[in-house]
Amino acid sequence: MRHTRGFILFLIVSSALPLYAQSSVPELNEAGWKALQAGNSRRALTLFNEALTLRPNDPVLLTGAGAALHAEGRPRDAMTRLKQAVSLAPNLTTASVILAQIAYDDGDAALAIKTIENALKHAPGDPVLTSKLGEWKQETKVHSGFQEERYDRFRVMFEGHAEQATAAQAVAILNRAFWRVGEKLGSYPSSTILTILYTEQQFRDITRAPDWSGGQYDGRIRIPVAGAAQKPQLFEEVLVHELTHAILDAIAGGHVPTWLNEGLAQYFDGSDPEAARRRLKAIGRTMPLRSLEHGFTQFNALQAQVAYDESLLAVGVMLDRPGFGWHVLLSRLAGGQTFAEAIPNFGFSYEDLETGFKK
Repeated sequence: MRHTRGFILFLIVSSALPLYAQSSVPELNEAGWKALQAGNSRRALTLFNEALTLRPNDPVLLTGAGAALHAEGRPRDAMTRLKQAVSLAPNLTTASVILAQIAYDDGDAALAIKTIENALKHAPGDPVLTSKLGEWKQETKVHSGFQEERYDRFRVMFEGHAEQATAAQAVAILNRAFWRVGEKLGSYPSSTILTILYTEQQFRDITRAPDWSGGQYDGRIRIPVAGAAQKPQLFEEVLVHELTHAILDAIAGGHVPTWLNEGLAQYFDGSDPEAARRRLKAIGRTMPLRSLEHGFTQFNALQAQVAYDESLLAVGVMLDRPGFGWHVLLSRLAGGQTFAEAIPNFGFSYEDLETGFKK
């Protein structure tokens, strides 16, 4: 399951920070935030960089450039800009929160917590900052006794010597699957992928995932490992499923509709489309594909099953076309096009894709 990591997007949408001056800089700033809100991070970065040539030490412009760099998949560059912004304006909460979130997603929980604590000195009692600080401190406490297995682009955290063999198994599965998924999608992201292996209780406490969820990706792959030794095939399927979400996130950020994300994840984890078709026929109900663009976590178990089955079958329609341009489609989505805008270029409509589960 991909838990939509929309927190930074929420900040971007709600924080078009104004500038007050008699020059072209305010117009560039406003246009940059509007481009970010529209999902056009490349255009936004161009606008903020142009404004920064005129006003290089403006914390609002640095924040915008940092947000755009993050959306472009350049977290290290984003953090450099955002650190500048926070240094110049410690009371600029938006910059602090985006910086902290990027640091957290990159595996640096200590920097994330320190950044939020410093921000709270300038905004005591701020509910967003307070909530994030509590969430990350709880997680850090849980992870304090964890060990780590590393290989190439993968980091796997686990609790205790007893799980070391499971962690090594996870690294091997992830490495094999990475090349298979990357070959199909036409992209091999270079970013580090962090996987955390939990007990069932730890997983529920940290993720707040619905009972039907067997794993989660929220910038980190999180999986409960109870029974992994007894059910190695299921363990592999869940890992590959969540890895697909991580790869899609690295390629196109949060611009991939949930149904497409989940459909591809199921395809790579080996889910059976014929079984999905039988389940939908037995249930006797479907949902419009457009209604499945923004997450499944609000669904009960039956609704979630329908959503997942439809997603797999809709993706199957595209997969049935030899040589479908996955890399081109994902590039269009990463560039700010909606799926509805992008898919006609490939000869499909939403209605065409729904034939996968309506026939």
